[in-house]
Order: sequence, then C-alpha cells, then structure tokens
Amino acid sequence: MNTRFTLLAPLLGALGICTLSQTAAAQTVYVPAAVTGYTADVIANGRGTVASSTTHTVDRGNASVRWCFADSTFINPAGQRPNRALPASGFFRSRTTPGLTYQMGPSSGLNSLRIDGAGAGTLTLTNPQACSEILVLATEGNGSTAPKTFVVTFTDNSIQLFTNIVVPDWYGNGATPAIIVGSRVNRPDDTIENQPNDPTIYEVRLPLAVANYNKLVQSIQVSKNSTDPVLNVMGVSLGANCLTAPTGGTAQASAAAICPGASTTLSLTGNTNSVIIGFQWQASTDNGTTWTNIGGATSATYAARPVVTTQYRARVVCGPQGSFSTPVTVTVAPTRFSYACGPFYQNGSSVRPDLPTVAGTFSATPAGLSINASTGEVDLRASEVKTYTVTYTPTTGCQSVAQFEVKPELFYPNVLTPNTKDGKNDVLKVSAPANVTEYRLQVFNRWGKRVYSGTDPNEGWSAANTPAGTYYYLLEYTNCTGRRESHKTWLEVMK
Repeated sequence: MNTRFTLLAPLLGALGICTLSQTAAAQTVYVPAAVTGYTADVIANGRGTVASSTTHTVDRGNASVRWCFADSTFINPAGQRPNRALPASGFFRSRTTPGLTYQMGPSSGLNSLRIDGAGAGTLTLTNPQACSEILVLATEGNGSTAPKTFVVTFTDNSIQLFTNIVVPDWYGNGATPAIIVGSRVNRPDDTIENQPNDPTIYEVRLPLAVANYNKLVQSIQVSKNSTDPVLNVMGVSLGANCLTAPTGGTAQASAAAICPGASTTLSLTGNTNSVIIGFQWQASTDNGTTWTNIGGATSATYAARPVVTTQYRARVVCGPQGSFSTPVTVTVAPTRFSYACGPFYQNGSSVRPDLPTVAGTFSATPAGLSINASTGEVDLRASEVKTYTVTYTPTTGCQSVAQFEVKPELFYPNVLTPNTKDGKNDVLKVSAPANVTEYRLQVFNRWGKRVYSGTDPNEGWSAANTPAGTYYYLLEYTNCTGRRESHKTWLEVMK
C-alpha cells in the first residue's frame, strides 16, 4: 500500500512544528535511529584547518566564503574556538519538541546526506523499527522555499509519500529550530562567525498513516528538483504512541539444549517491534507454574545461562499494556548421573542409570563391564569384579561420569547343620545389599508349608523343631530405589 501525505500549510505547518496536542505529545516516546547513507562531512572538529576535518560545506558559497558547522572541539590555526558549537558527541535535545533527542553522525566522519542542486539520497535504518512519526533533522544552505519530497519505505516494500516539504535556510529565517548552533566556520580561511540565533538545524515531522504504525521503517529517501538550495539531512529520530496492546510473539533460543554453565541467546519472533516497546524476560523452573522476572533482562534479546532446565518468556509492553510471548524451553544436560544402590553383585539384577531421560551413549573403563551403550543398563552376571568409570555422553555433548563397583556374588547358603555343636552353619542368615528396607525371609518345607518368616536379617532361622531334609527359602527386600527384589533357592538341613 502506498500512502501520499501532502503538506501545503505555511512554513511552520510544513515543518510539523508544534502541531501535536499536549496530550498526544505526552504520550509519545522518541528514540534516535542509527542510519547509513550520509555522503559528506560538514562538521569541523579538532585542532587545525576547517578543510582538514571536512569534505564539504553546508552551503554552496563561493571561492572565498563557504561555511561549515563546527563542534565544541574545533580550534582553528589561530587558536580560536567558537563561542558555541555542536556537541562533540553529536547528541542533543530538541528545542522544539519535549522528549525528542537526536544523534548526529560523527564529526570525524560522514555526517550529512548532502544534496547540492537537483538530486536525491537515501538514509537506511540500521535496525528497522515501527513508529507513528519520523522526525528528520535537516537544514539548507542557500535555502529557498522550493519543496522537497520524502519517501518512507517499509520492510514490506510499501511506501508513504510526503510532498511539498519545505526545509528552511540555516540563517535568518525565524522558524523554530531543533538546535541553534550559534556559530559557523569558513572553509577557505578558517574564520569563525559567532551569532546568537544562527545558524540553525530543523526537525521535519513526517507523521505516518495509522495503517503504517505497525510496519517497520526501512529507509527515508529525500529528493528535490530545484538547483539553488544545498540540502543537508543530518539525523533521524522516531516517535511512537501506545495505541493498542503489543503482540508478544514467540520466544526462541539460539541453542535449546546446552551444557551446564553454557549460555544461549533468547530472542523473539512475530512480536511488535516499535521504538516505544519495552521488554521483561521471565524464567520458570517448574514447567510454567510460576514465573520470575530476570533482573536486567529488559532488551529484545537476553543471554541466559541456566543451571537447570528452564522455560523463558518475555512480557512485551507498550505503556500500561502488555502481552506475553509463547515460552521456549532450554534443556540443561545433567551435571552428573549415578547408578543408585551400589555396590552391585554379580548375581544381582540388571541395573539402569539414574537419569530422567536417556539421550546419548555410555561407555566404561577399564574393560570388563557388560554395559548397553544406548541405555546404560549393566548386566551384572556378565560383568567382571572391578571398579569402573562409566562415561555418559548426551546428544548435547556434555559428558558426565559415575563410578560403578561390581563385587562377587552374594552368598546364599545351601546347607544348615544345627545341633552339631561346632558353632558353624547353625542359623540361616541371608545377607542383602546395603540400604534395603522391608526385608523378609521365608522358609518352606518340600510340601510348600511355611515353617519360618522373619523380618530381622540379624535373627535368622535355626531349624529348631524341624526335621532334617530339603527346604526352600525366599528372600525379599526393597532396594534404595524403591524397587522390590527377591531371591529363592534350596537349603539342606542336616541333623
């Protein structure tokens, strides 16, 4: 969509100066925009001749009188400096519009889109942004009332056209300026001219159509057909109002799975992007139940360094209105893993690593541990008695290690010799691994009748009042992971 905007009002109206109501002005936020496209250096700076620190003059002049601006650092060969000058930083606040600031190009580099005679030029925003108005900093040498044309191009390639824009001359015009510089310097002979009310630079207000408020401004082109004035465009600022609630968009991370201690850059896509938009990143470590503001995370991007798996979202605000983005989850690989309930015995059950999810590979050193490389499960019966180091390498590449000890088989006795008075094999006591609960030992005769049941591993069965013969016993317990395990075998009682 192409939009035409024509200014036919008198000079001040054409400049858009003081056309906003006090209410609207109070609601507007202004931000200087970084741009490329300057073609000339018209600001003298440092010690030396004007020609040594400039490439062009603001006006066309003649062989002996051709004027430039100077900044506060300029000192001519005679040791003189201007009474007043442009700030060395290039940053200043507008005299005309409260809250409006400008950032000019560097005094030591290109700082003016200079159009001498008929021609055109373009300033391109380094970071395209949405706004409700554009305020161009401009002035003319050898000025006239000849109109200029400004074309605002958006990132969707649509444009808004502004015609019949008048930029005043930098001297003696009476218009309200953005800044009164107070001096100018002559390029041919380095003389300094100080004036209380001149030269001046003006703000040219380009109000956007409401339909263009949410579009991203990409560039501003200016053109003129007249030959006399020399136009200098020296800065761009953007203004915006909170007319509707902003769109939160979707949070995204440069790396969604990271190692402990690593960082990932959070950003947004599909969100409202305007000069007035504010951001507050939030984090949640309980799957989005509670959210906490992250201190200092108030930009469109944020470098997060989570220590555990964390969800992130941004609150996108415009004045009192705001919206949340769709969150993104950043998975942090575990700092360590383990095999619970060790040590392990060769006649024990297979054991798996204590990990919430397994997405990687396992290996062990030295050789001798029968381990599944994909799941980390260890076959104890096929493993050798040793102490091993097991290495887990997740798909994130964050390695962690665990110790794994395999001991000889637990002993399950098969002979009981009570009443022999030698003090050996008098009581059936069956050992269980360490840290078990709900221990239970049961003994049955050959017909399946239970002859003993005990829950104290230190007590055991003495086979008192039972005849010699073959018995069977069942050992049960709950290991430290909460898993119920059992072992059953036979026992010969000899009396």
